[in-house]
Amino acid sequence: MKNNHIVHLPAEHLQIGERIKLRIKYLNCSQYDLARYCNVTVRTVYNWCENKSIPELKVITLLCFRLQSHISWLITGRVEQHQWVDEFPDGFFDFLNVIREVPAESRGDVLRSVFNMVVNLYSQVNSRNRHFINDVDSYTPLDASYFQVYKHEMQENLTFSERFTLQKIQLNLSNNTIAMACDVSAKTVYNWSTGKYLPSLESLPTLCNVLRANLTWLVTGACDVPQWLNVEQMEFKSMLYQLNKLPVRITCQILRLTSIIVKEIQGAAVR
Repeated sequence: MKNNHIVHLPAEHLQIGERIKLRIKYLNCSQYDLARYCNVTVRTVYNWCENKSIPELKVITLLCFRLQSHISWLITGRVEQHQWVDEFPDGFFDFLNVIREVPAESRGDVLRSVFNMVVNLYSQVNSRNRHFINDVDSYTPLDASYFQVYKHEMQENLTFSERFTLQKIQLNLSNNTIAMACDVSAKTVYNWSTGKYLPSLESLPTLCNVLRANLTWLVTGACDVPQWLNVEQMEFKSMLYQLNKLPVRITCQILRLTSIIVKEIQGAAVR
């Protein structure tokens, strides 16, 4: 059973506020909920939706987590080749948000533990689905064109300015060259590289073109969800397929309970 569509249609003709409203409507999420999640005012979210202002780069990751949206789609409206078009179980993005604090090298193991617990529990309790975990014959495999070497290594540990500077040095680009392409001053580009300011969302697509950088990587340090989770693409595809065969309420409840447990473990580790 497929649950929660993350599939986005091309929407370059829409402004970012309209794309935000589309996701709010689809998820039945209120502007108040979104404001709390992103730690901004309700008026700020309202202004986003009405295109009176544009979200700042520093909140875009939280915004996309809450809207269960791809960063590149929300910013540009384009559906990129490496955009995941699978359906994520209800509660899966909340679970991902919880394990953001888990070290990158351990996220895959956490996901595998939760996945094995979910499918094995269901298989043991439901005698008609004893071989549930091995039933992977009917899912659609990834297109061969997807399997390309990532353009960038996982570098979540770096700040935006550090990733920006890394690409700038690698391509031997001057601040003036970047400034001319992005229609800003060289001082502005210098401030981006020092971390004093972050680029506006409008300038990001052009900036990524100049830097030959994946937009999602430049913002977050990872090119896509599997790289962020430190799992192979096919393994992740198989997990989603298995989880989406379960009844929606079961996966949602288990993922939420697991999220609570992970939070407790994280809290105990801090104390």
